[in-house]
Amino acid sequence: MPTLIQSDLITVSQTETAGSRSPARFAYQRNWALAELIEYHLQGKDYVFAFEFHDDILILDSEKKPSNLQFVQVKTKTTGQKWSVHQLTKSVKGKDGKPDKLSIIGKLYENKKNFTGHSSQLRFITNAYFSFSDPAPSTIADQLDAKDQKRIIDAVQLQLGVSAVDLSSLQLEQSSLSVDDHEKHIRGILHNFFEELFGSEHSISVSPWYQSISDQIKVKNNYPSEQINTFDELIRNKCITRSEIEDFVWRVNCSRSGNNNWDIVKVQLQAEGATLQDLVKLQRSWKKYSTDRLDYDNNALKNLESDIASAVNAVSLGSTVLLKDVIANVRKNVSKKLVKVASIFDSHYIDSIILWQYCEQL
Repeated sequence: MPTLIQSDLITVSQTETAGSRSPARFAYQRNWALAELIEYHLQGKDYVFAFEFHDDILILDSEKKPSNLQFVQVKTKTTGQKWSVHQLTKSVKGKDGKPDKLSIIGKLYENKKNFTGHSSQLRFITNAYFSFSDPAPSTIADQLDAKDQKRIIDAVQLQLGVSAVDLSSLQLEQSSLSVDDHEKHIRGILHNFFEELFGSEHSISVSPWYQSISDQIKVKNNYPSEQINTFDELIRNKCITRSEIEDFVWRVNCSRSGNNNWDIVKVQLQAEGATLQDLVKLQRSWKKYSTDRLDYDNNALKNLESDIASAVNAVSLGSTVLLKDVIANVRKNVSKKLVKVASIFDSHYIDSIILWQYCEQL
């Protein structure tokens, strides 16, 4: 009886730990993954992107019941250089009794060998051209010249000791992301992403969103694989999922609506006698919170948000309510928790969260 992908992902040994990688190469890898993730999202696909787990990037087709694996390696070259079949299939002789280091394609096929019982695709992503094929966004290895197919098959068989090599599962792809200007390119992709979701008139800033998700990918990438003992831990610590992005998009949309609510809140606070000093500080906090709430890793803020949202929902203030009474009542209900975060969040910042959450629940 075949085993579940969830089980095998944890029990199958990762035979090669990540080697050294320049910051520039990792930045390119991260931005390629983000661009691919956005494309999946807009196409309505389910997805899970795992970072530095069995390969540079591992893509699953479901968070709950995955049935397909994509093992992805991302490599860059200086602009103008090309990949040869030799470079892709060359292994490096091991030193001091260590085993030979697999070639690029050998490493991809090792994953296929390790997960024989499951459907899997192998993808090699690069910014450069391939010297052995005509320029194209992607080429399946079984479409190459017969001599190049044979060189790949011979190399994989020699390095892995396998008899059959499925060339139809290997895809060689030239990414549209420039190695010299990929960050600018991904920001354009993100802008288009927001246009697709919120219309061309949206006023959402790309930079906070890009920085937040980029930081999250770094965190997932750097989490030690050897500390992963269950599939749930894998999802939580090494992956970005469709459900996470959907939640993030929802928060972005709420931030957009929340920013529009400030003008209404300001008028009401002025009517209640708020001082100019308080209004200025509250507005600054409101703007800061609208950005901070997009941060994946700000657990202290997420916990405070949750507590305040629950308190706002529980408060009964009648039909005619003053915003200052909302603040006072919510503060009273979460007073013990506010003491614990007093060193992290100042008074005006907390009030801005209360008012924001109150507006969201109207």
